[in-house]
Amino acid sequence: MSDNNTNTDIDLSTLPPLGQIGSGGYTLLPDVKLPPRQVANKAPAQGVVVLPGDFTQDGYTGQALVNSSGVIARGQYSEDEAYSELAKLNTAERRQFLNFLASVGAYGNSRPSLSGFNSTDFSAMREVMLYANAKGVTLDVAATLLATEVGGSVGAGGGQRVRTTAKQDLQAVFRQVSGQVLGRRLSDAEVEKFVKSYNQKEISEAYGGEAAPQADVAAMEQIESAVPDEAGAMGVLKLSNVIDSAIKELG
Repeated sequence: MSDNNTNTDIDLSTLPPLGQIGSGGYTLLPDVKLPPRQVANKAPAQGVVVLPGDFTQDGYTGQALVNSSGVIARGQYSEDEAYSELAKLNTAERRQFLNFLASVGAYGNSRPSLSGFNSTDFSAMREVMLYANAKGVTLDVAATLLATEVGGSVGAGGGQRVRTTAKQDLQAVFRQVSGQVLGRRLSDAEVEKFVKSYNQKEISEAYGGEAAPQADVAAMEQIESAVPDEAGAMGVLKLSNVIDSAIKELG
């Protein structure tokens, strides 16, 4: 878990609209799509409903949650799961996890209880489960995403620590590669999409998934996938320039 004590509030302003809040949890409107997530070439967990329209060229956008292995693992969390999710952790893991939640602002002005099972702890868990639902990922992945946003790290199972590449470094790589491939700067939204996608690949690798490629290779792949015609045209133009230059050097 993170030792970062910076009280950075979770930004809940980006959460999808809730259809209703009823007994047992939050219900998203059926047509709400979540941020694209990369998924493994594996069947969803038993009982998880996945529709053909949930997939785009950028990834899976349905409302089920993707775990650290890239598997579509379960449906959305309900608010009454706060206790059961905390109970899955042993005492040390629970204390570490709740201290991490406090460090990212899930407790507001409160602190975790000694037991880890009082109303403030459940409230903090519900905040993070809502965040996980909005991101479309399981709690372990959501915690690592939060750690990435505040610049820290979060313990995975067995004490493993997952550290992702700094956002600023990935932004610089993506902008440099886009300039080389496309001859122009990409929008902030396009850059942010790359950062999130690459960090998710790193998280998946840390949990035993496929190894994440080098950042510049991943940037090239994403650019060519997103704007293949433009990337191809720039490639032809650059090749033409190289050939022209070589001919001129012959005299």
